[in-house]
Order: sequence, then structure tokens, then C-alpha cells
Amino acid sequence: MVAALACWLCAAAVSQTVPQLKDGLITGAGFTLKLPPGVSAQIGANSESEHGFYIDLQPHPEHVESRSAHVRSFRYIAFDTRWDIGDMPSLDAAAQVVTSGFTDNLPSYIVSSGDILLDGNYPARLGTLPARRLVFKFRNSERKPSVRMVIVAYDARKDASAIVYLLTLNTTQENYDEDLGVFGKVLAGFKLSDH
Repeated sequence: MVAALACWLCAAAVSQTVPQLKDGLITGAGFTLKLPPGVSAQIGANSESEHGFYIDLQPHPEHVESRSAHVRSFRYIAFDTRWDIGDMPSLDAAAQVVTSGFTDNLPSYIVSSGDILLDGNYPARLGTLPARRLVFKFRNSERKPSVRMVIVAYDARKDASAIVYLLTLNTTQENYDEDLGVFGKVLAGFKLSDH
């Protein structure tokens, strides 16, 4: 019991850390990620990237002012890490948490309709980790057809803890192909560390 509590406290302390960004390399809990050329990231920018990073894919001047208080882009990539404290003991459990709480995990300004469809649940990889690729379709608050793709990976570690990695692309259907290209480059830059 004491060992389990100590392990949980250690995991909780590490999960509160924010990754470091230096020279286009992001270093965080159990991972490194090399950003593609020309892509910049904000560390811990919002609730979807609290222990990760955020990349704005919509650099339009009219959105700059609103981003100062809250990030208000419909097109972005977010990465976050979560330590499993027993609620996500496997990749399948982590994917189930994401699919069942889809709207709970979204900022309210993104989704306006209840017409949210899980359009795909496919095997994937994040670095060397097995993962799931979940694809959701919905209409954003501007009523534009939109896509949200979430790569969920589960890293069971030697110290009996586990980290869940979430890499998310949120975009409009109109910009999907363009933004998917950036997402693929970010995905390719991910590597596990501390193993």
C-alpha cells in the first residue's frame, strides 16, 4: 500500500512538470519531439496542452487579440501527457476515455452542435509505441464541418507507472489536407526517452 502510494505521488509530481523547448526540440516526461522547420509551439498553452505543447495552425491576424486571454483557434495541434493513476490501465482503456468523453475534453467554443460522429478507430503508432487513431467529425461553432484526430498512445514503464500521450489535430474539413501534412511531420518528430 505504501509503495503504491509512493509510486502514485511520484507520478503525480512528474505529471505536473511542463516540457522544455529549446532550439526546436521539446523535451518532456518520457519523450522528445523535434518540431518541423517553420513550426513554432507554445508550451503548456491551454487545458489540452497543459503538460505538453500547442501549435496554432490558424495564424490569421483577426484571431491574435482573442488568443492573448484564451487560445481561440479552430485549427491547431495539441499534445499532452497524462500519468495513469488506475483510470487508464491500458491502451484500450485510454482510447475509451477519449471516445466517451469527447465533448468533455473540448473547449466550449469549438463544438456547437450535438452532431458528433466517431468516424474511425484505427491502429496507429506514436514513435515506437502502439497507439489508436481516433477520428471525429462535427460542426464547429461557426457551423463549419470539422475533423478532430487524436493519436492515443500508452507507455507502460519499468517503474510500474504508465504515461498516456495524446496528440490531437483539430481542423476544419476545408483545411484538413493542409493541416494533416503538418500533423504528420509533428508525429514523425516524436521519440521516447528515459527507457
